[in-house]
Amino acid sequence: MSRTHSHDTEASLTASVGPDGLRPLPDGLGWTVSSRALAVRLLSDQRLGVLEPQPVMAHLLTTVPDEVRPLVDDLTSFAERVMLQTGHDRHAVLRKAFGGFFDADAVGALAPLMRADAEHILRPFAAAGGGEFMTSVAFPYAVRAGARLIGLTDEDYRRLHKLSQQVALVAYAARLDDPAEAVRAGHTSLVRVREIIAAARAVAPPASVLGAWTAGRIDLPDEDVEANAVMLVQASLETVAGMLGNTAVRILGTPGALADQERRESLLDDALRAEPPLKTLERVVREPFDIDGHEFRRGQVVSVRVSKANRLDDQEVAGRALFSFGWGAYRCLGARLARRQAMELFQTLHHIAPDAALADEKVERVRHIRFDMPRRLPVACSPPRTDGASLTRVLTEAIEEQDIDRPLTSLEREITFVVLQENGITVPEELRGPTTIREWVTWAVSARG
Repeated sequence: MSRTHSHDTEASLTASVGPDGLRPLPDGLGWTVSSRALAVRLLSDQRLGVLEPQPVMAHLLTTVPDEVRPLVDDLTSFAERVMLQTGHDRHAVLRKAFGGFFDADAVGALAPLMRADAEHILRPFAAAGGGEFMTSVAFPYAVRAGARLIGLTDEDYRRLHKLSQQVALVAYAARLDDPAEAVRAGHTSLVRVREIIAAARAVAPPASVLGAWTAGRIDLPDEDVEANAVMLVQASLETVAGMLGNTAVRILGTPGALADQERRESLLDDALRAEPPLKTLERVVREPFDIDGHEFRRGQVVSVRVSKANRLDDQEVAGRALFSFGWGAYRCLGARLARRQAMELFQTLHHIAPDAALADEKVERVRHIRFDMPRRLPVACSPPRTDGASLTRVLTEAIEEQDIDRPLTSLEREITFVVLQENGITVPEELRGPTTIREWVTWAVSARG
């Protein structure tokens, strides 16, 4: 391969390059891949790895004063433990340690909880006649599922997501006017991340990642579990929410699809194939090699265009397999979980709001170099009628009282307000009449018709 030093050189390479679907990046930085066959070939090759943090952080050390270097070292140590940023052998060890949280049995055990979470989020959405799907459904549902898996509250999950992004920005610190200040800010975020993880670990449910760590069921050093718990936060929000939004466009935009499980699953596959939440898969050349006379040099980037690699053509390559969850050694651990999350959400939406549909044919999409998803996705549905028997059941369970004619205490009344709100029923501030569960249910059924 010739180095790409100019537009003329790049144009020449692009015109003559083969195999089909291989194109050079500017200035000899590497290649883009749009061929399905070539994507399988390259992503299965052990001579390709991921971008590891050591080179970037080693360069950063040369740009900061001595007193800041221990902070860089600590940040580097944290980053090196993340399974998506480490070499093949180390990645395999980490992957094995966390794999049990994503196998068929684990996902099956989580399914009823996903269903309950979907119902909790969708009932007020449906009661309001729909709304903005991404902010009201997709992101909250992704947060809840990710938080439950890891063993966090939704609030702590969101905090960790924001803090982890600030930690990740340290990788670009050397490009800034004041890299030392960027390092200090990133390390402050890392300290806070560790505090949140430590506090959450103490009370995490036994089946969660943090709960299993506390119980000694993850055979890794504490620092490895900590770093990869944070990685799971980063990996389970935008990609899952994007998948849900892209799938909603197809299911809710296709008459009859919401009521048909087989059709829902097919449209989920279509969305993942055509609009993968992550646009590209990046790998780095670890050992030099040639493909059809083109040289792949150590350190070059190989960027696979996922939607193009997903396309099915006349040549049979890897069946109907998708690249949307990655391929090869670094394939996403959460692929099975993510698909189940989607199916539980849309099954629940069909149950709660069977006539849900897109409120606007034109979907506004995000403009982002990495993510492909709707930015705004208005959905409309008919508010469901209030089911008195169902509402009685959830109130008696929440209050832990089967006598529906006993006057409620002030605390039980507050619980009633919350339960009604969760079921899409807003209690007017001036309402003072109902005093028992039966009276509250009678009022709610009357108010909602």
